[in-house]
Amino acid sequence: MEKKNKMNLSTKIVICILVILIIMGGVYIGFFMNKENNKIVNPSNDPSNVVNNEEGKGIKLDFTKETYPKIDGATAMRPMSVEIAKSVLNMTDLEAEEFIIHNTTAKAYENLINKTADLIFVSEPSDGILNDAKQAGVEFEMVGIGRDGFVFIINQENPVESLTIEQIQNIYTGKITNWREVGGVDAKILAYQREPNSGSQNLMEKMVMKDLEFVEAPTELVIESMAGLVDRVASYNNSKNSIGYSIYLYAKEQYVKDNIKFLSINGVYPTDDTIADGTYPLSKIVYAIYRKDEPQDSNVRKLVEWLKTEEGQKTVIAGGYTGIK
Repeated sequence: MEKKNKMNLSTKIVICILVILIIMGGVYIGFFMNKENNKIVNPSNDPSNVVNNEEGKGIKLDFTKETYPKIDGATAMRPMSVEIAKSVLNMTDLEAEEFIIHNTTAKAYENLINKTADLIFVSEPSDGILNDAKQAGVEFEMVGIGRDGFVFIINQENPVESLTIEQIQNIYTGKITNWREVGGVDAKILAYQREPNSGSQNLMEKMVMKDLEFVEAPTELVIESMAGLVDRVASYNNSKNSIGYSIYLYAKEQYVKDNIKFLSINGVYPTDDTIADGTYPLSKIVYAIYRKDEPQDSNVRKLVEWLKTEEGQKTVIAGGYTGIK
């Protein structure tokens, strides 16, 4: 009997130990699963979500003047660069204006290829620039950061208000030579162009002319700078018979002339809203571009990722562009 009682006691002890172990195992598993679930639910623990955080809280920029990427870019995009420097480096307007230097689009690409610039803010590269990069063994990374428009300008005295893309193509291929053919007065059209590889000339070739060839223009109708072209349309001899093209932001805010006007294209006038929503047919992406061999943890890549955040997009908008949705 005593032996039987001892066995019952031993059995009870074993059962109790097993029950305790099962309970402890359940508690441990529950705790572990809860911890793992918290990792999944909380995006701050997921490295793949850090750069996409809408508030930009996952990207910490602690640049100094010395560690800030060497920036270059198109003339029209300099105000945006200034706004970015002000925000990232906590600069005053004057400090940022003195700190940021932009060359022309073609020169900016040249500097990026030669590694005298780390990051450039420009429109997409021309075929000539892509060929130069290929010969130098350089590939580009292109990140869209904002939107702008490509516009056609004429003198205020010209009664024409709108042209179709086809009409513009016919003007620049030489099929249309007189304003009366598009609803204007009986006068020869003076069609200004920009020099090869300039930002606006590249946009003209890719967005408007596509595979069409320009009629050969006299030297005096090929202008080196955007400001020079705007001046010609605004106040040069026979300016009321001229037409040219520019970047919307540049002609609207940076180099303003009262005696020029924008043309509607395919019946849509270029405004902030029509460019932002894409109804204006010649709205375009503006890019942050750097070399593909840029190290993954470089300040260049960090700055570009920051520009995609909500805070970064605010600086793009402050620079005059519309944001990327």
